Amino acid sequence: MPQRHLFPAFLAAAVGWLAASPTPVQPPPATGGFADVRAHVTELCGRCHGEKTSKGGVNLAPFADEATVLRERKLWRAVAEQLKSGEMPPEGAKQPTAEQRTELVKWVTSRLDAADEQDRRRPDPGRSVVRRLNRYEYNRTVRDLLGVDLDAAGAVGITDDVAGEAFDNLAAALTVTDALVEKHFAAADLIVDALYATAPKKGAKAGKGPTPFERVFPDTAGLRPRDAARRVIEPLARRAYRRPVEARELDRLLTVFDRAAAGGADLPTALRPVLKALLVSPNFLLRVERDRPGADAYRASGHELATRLSYFLWSTMPDAELFAAADRGELNDTAGVEKQARRMLADPKAEALTESFAAQWLHLRKLPDARPSVEFFPTFTPQLRRAMHDEAARFFDGLRTEDRSILELLDADYTYVNADLARHYGIPGVSGPELRKVKHADATRGGVLGMGAVLAVTSHTSRTSPTLRGKYVLDVILGTPPPPPPPDAGQLDEAKKGKDAMTFREQLANHAARPACAGCHAKIDPLGFGLENFDAVGRFRKSGKGIDATGKLPGGEAFDGAREMRQVLLKRKDRFAENLTEKLLSYALGRELAAPDAAAVRAITAELKDGFKFSTLVLGVVRSYPFGHRRNERD
Repeated sequence: MPQRHLFPAFLAAAVGWLAASPTPVQPPPATGGFADVRAHVTELCGRCHGEKTSKGGVNLAPFADEATVLRERKLWRAVAEQLKSGEMPPEGAKQPTAEQRTELVKWVTSRLDAADEQDRRRPDPGRSVVRRLNRYEYNRTVRDLLGVDLDAAGAVGITDDVAGEAFDNLAAALTVTDALVEKHFAAADLIVDALYATAPKKGAKAGKGPTPFERVFPDTAGLRPRDAARRVIEPLARRAYRRPVEARELDRLLTVFDRAAAGGADLPTALRPVLKALLVSPNFLLRVERDRPGADAYRASGHELATRLSYFLWSTMPDAELFAAADRGELNDTAGVEKQARRMLADPKAEALTESFAAQWLHLRKLPDARPSVEFFPTFTPQLRRAMHDEAARFFDGLRTEDRSILELLDADYTYVNADLARHYGIPGVSGPELRKVKHADATRGGVLGMGAVLAVTSHTSRTSPTLRGKYVLDVILGTPPPPPPPDAGQLDEAKKGKDAMTFREQLANHAARPACAGCHAKIDPLGFGLENFDAVGRFRKSGKGIDATGKLPGGEAFDGAREMRQVLLKRKDRFAENLTEKLLSYALGRELAAPDAAAVRAITAELKDGFKFSTLVLGVVRSYPFGHRRNERD
């Protein structure tokens, strides 16, 4: 089972055995072995979470020794956190004594800390992956390579079919099929045609600057055809492959030119098939890093690091300055990488972090699919939907451009609105279609959880969904996603009308009282109820049938409304920072994180605690061992 689904269910099971015992469980001392822990888990959890029965898809039997536990460090560290905070076992269940709780937490954390320290001393950069350019990266790379700005990938039907909540730049999802290759040939035709359409026409007046065609084809007057072709092809191939071009690679491209020129075609015409060959080359479509003979783990080459940096921060190819830094060997040490990262982070191209990373992490890409009822929400127009998206995007990008604290994602006294969105929020004094930064008049809103985009994508057509909103907080904000509902979870019955009809909260409470549902809803629903003052399209409402924004978490923390709930989340700022670090590191590496990456995550998070600045997070990622190193592929 994937770790993201195993984690929450096993978390509940691993701490639930404490509540299931008729007498307090006696955990081993912090210096004890895993055998005693496993015996307790088997005795108390095996009936429901063993080989024969695996409720929620959780089978604890494979955790046979410390080695298997250490492969699921995130899970076990969460177990320790939940125990330490008192959130587990839940209220009403039998509780361990304070001494028992302390000893078990000590046992778990001591093992995990020791394993993380070992990884720090003997780091593993993780599995090497070959990544295909996704649709967003492909279009941006074509634009920077040839100056052609069009969605060629979309025009020919190239899509990124990513399962679940994974980022669309993860190598595992970016497969290559025969059908995809055919589409890339079609895209190459469109791109080259668009490029040649910018060729200057005879008799036409020169424009303000060179056209894309003129930038690709430098002056080759006086050169023999093959030498002229080389002058065009070599620098273009170097940029397309994102590294120096080998002689044999250049010869192959020149051979394509020779064949086209043999029929008497002029230079631009004979270079058409060469440009198409570049655009369908694996060296262009794939981010290939070569193994180094005689080595295992080692620092990536300068050009490999340039490519890692550019696709992490810009979602496109390196620019001339980054190429030059790689050529000079300046990326061979961390200081050189950090210098370039600072420059790149300040560049407008770094808006790609918002358009790609943040849009996926915060679920902004789901906003077009939100379908609020026209009957209930007639003011929800396409323009308002666009403004909601842009508010969240502008807010995140402002963290980058102004190097603000990432904690403002949890709570902030400002946002960005235009006239439509200001009217929707009840903010006076804003006119025009452009977004502007405004201070919140009060503390009803703050951070992303008060933004219309987030509130709309976590609602149903005609009403809010405390469950969807609570799940969003647990998953997106805290990185502790609940497991999928069991098959027998059932649905709420909202058909009953009239004076005897229950409020939605009462219906949900009845539903959550079912044994199959109680555990998860106790963690999910309170966080969603904290946002109940916002309707399904994010408007604030003070009163109404069933409006109750109070919540109480399993650990006993209570709150009333979004303002108090945000303070509860700020108490968990370290968990939030760790979650965001994990998400950004995974995005930067193009793969799911594994156990050896835990040391890098903890190191970045430790640095981040000093001010929680956005740049600290990004620079921590590019300085990390897995970002700067690779290992040869293993059998």
